[in-house]
Amino acid sequence: MSLLPFLPPHWDKPVYEFHDTGGKDILIDVTTSVSPGLPPNHVVINKVIPYLKQHNVDKILDFGAGSLRHALPLVRAGFTVGAVDFKEGYSRPICKHMLSELCKNDRFCLLEWPHTYCGNMNIFRGKFDAALLIYVLQTMPKPRERRKAMEYISRKLKWHDAYLFYCSRYNQLNGGNHKRYVVSDGYYMYPKRKYHSFYREFTTSETHAFMAKYKFDRVRSFSERGTDQMFMYLRWDYP
Repeated sequence: MSLLPFLPPHWDKPVYEFHDTGGKDILIDVTTSVSPGLPPNHVVINKVIPYLKQHNVDKILDFGAGSLRHALPLVRAGFTVGAVDFKEGYSRPICKHMLSELCKNDRFCLLEWPHTYCGNMNIFRGKFDAALLIYVLQTMPKPRERRKAMEYISRKLKWHDAYLFYCSRYNQLNGGNHKRYVVSDGYYMYPKRKYHSFYREFTTSETHAFMAKYKFDRVRSFSERGTDQMFMYLRWDYP
């Protein structure tokens, strides 16, 4: 049974077909944005986890969980974690190993997009206290699907005092060469590869305005440098 009946029916594969401005066929594979073996972000470990604990968060939705680099430390910190991502992203050996360890824990469940479960699927039947969106929205090549992702997250969070931790970067595309590789409302990366990743930069004001549409207000910044966008949002009321 799928938990995503309101999502576009075609949104079940990580590969997208586009044409660039010159008419060239472009294949975007969003799972290429994942960096297996990358350690968990130190801001999440040292600042976000303590913050969520201080605010009595217990159940966390990790949307776009990638290689599960944050799921394991969250579970070890005592949180209940529901992770969501394309199942194709877990074919790498390091991801398989991480997943096998996590699925032994009753406080973890993975929803392999769109409807295959691993672990304790009861986790997805209730509401979550908080969600993580760590380097996810800017790698999604279709604006409509970004909106649908936020609708899904909104529906899975509790009605009041729900937290959302968001990460992206801005102004890290140096020079103008990337403008040659325009697709959708962003750019495709690694032009010599068969399958490309996608990147869309959002300004801080764009990010806050987007979150405000779903009644999320920024309550704290965890950013440490000029290109970081690391914000904690809080939803006071259900959309």
